[in-house]
Amino acid sequence: MAFQPLEKKRYSEQVAHEIETKILNNELRLGERLLSEVDLAKEFGVSRTVIREALRLLEGRGFVKIKRGPRGGIFADDGFHRPMSEALGRLVDSGKVTAGDIFEIRLLIEPYVAAEAAKRAKGEDIEEIETLLNLCRENMEDCEYLQRVRGKLHVQLAQATGNPVLIIIMNALIELLRKYFCDFHEKELERHFVEIHEEILRAIKDRDPERARRLMAGIIIEIRKRVEDNPA
Repeated sequence: MAFQPLEKKRYSEQVAHEIETKILNNELRLGERLLSEVDLAKEFGVSRTVIREALRLLEGRGFVKIKRGPRGGIFADDGFHRPMSEALGRLVDSGKVTAGDIFEIRLLIEPYVAAEAAKRAKGEDIEEIETLLNLCRENMEDCEYLQRVRGKLHVQLAQATGNPVLIIIMNALIELLRKYFCDFHEKELERHFVEIHEEILRAIKDRDPERARRLMAGIIIEIRKRVEDNPA
């Protein structure tokens, strides 16, 4: 794992940049363990303090995940959405962003995502969506589980578009919604959402973008109404 010599500027920033570049170029693959702090310090010829600061920057930007404990370590990550979701979360905490603001954006983006998924989804994308729906069918009694998988379905639809910007935005929105706005514990409601997602999958298989768009808009409108009727 050879890195370039450091220039005369803030070392921690350059260390972070070097590691970011290797992750973005797939020289470090998602989930791959990086060298330890000690070994990274030797590799770059800097102190462990510099490495710790660089790792703090990388973790905040979503490029690495640091796990503690016997099986811990520093791992390449793809949480590039994290700065966006954290920034939005702070705005929600301060009252500058409301549920209405978030759902307005969802109505702009997610029907488009569903429509584009119907146009662009590859075989492996459809298989991933089917796998998530199968997990839902196997856990129809667990509302919390169904809600969690529903978020993954929306992210997978973004994956099916092949657009990395949509993927990052969708991950950020779902993380934000999970934390602040969606806490339904209604079995019939979650089952209803599973059925609609199954219809969206059929629209994708049929290459029917307008139907996929309409179905997704219906989901967002229904969830928005639930949130507005049951404010936190």
